[in-house]
Amino acid sequence: MAKAILTSLITSPSDLRRARRELEALDEFLHQASLRQGGKGAKLPPTSRMLEDLAADSDLNLLKKTDRDRLRKFLTLLIGKAPVIHMSFASEPSSKFLGQLVAWLRENIHPQVVVSVGLQPSIAAGCVVRTANRQFDLSLRQSLDNQTAAFIKNLRGETPS
Repeated sequence: MAKAILTSLITSPSDLRRARRELEALDEFLHQASLRQGGKGAKLPPTSRMLEDLAADSDLNLLKKTDRDRLRKFLTLLIGKAPVIHMSFASEPSSKFLGQLVAWLRENIHPQVVVSVGLQPSIAAGCVVRTANRQFDLSLRQSLDNQTAAFIKNLRGETPS
C-alpha cells in the first residue's frame, strides 16, 4: 500500500468506525468460510460502497488478508488520530454539502480530516466551528450580537464610530 486515501464517502468519525466494523465482519466471514469449506463456493456478504471505495482508492483488495489487515490498521489509526473538526449548524446539512465541505477541508487543511456535525438551532444561520484548541463562531447570532451598539446608534440617529 503506497498511501491509504480516505474516500469522500467517509466524512465523520462514525463513518470511520462503521467502515472498520464492516471490514472486521468481512474478515471474520472470510475466516469462517475458509475453515468450513476451504473458502470454496462461499458467497460473500454485501459490502457498502464506502468500504469498496476506500479499498479501491487505496489500491487494496478486500479478498486478501494482508490488504484487509493494512486497511484495518489504517482505520484504527485514523479513529484515534485523525483531525476532527466539530461544526454546529442551525439545521442538518445535506450530504452533498457535507461532502463538498469535507473535500475542501481535505484539500486545504489536512487530507485525513473528518467532521463531527452537531445541531444548534439557536445560531439561526452560519455555523460554529471547533477544533482541539480553537473555536470560531461564524453564526448570524454572533454577528448581530457584535453589531448591537451600532444598531442602537443608528436608531438614535448617531453616526456609528
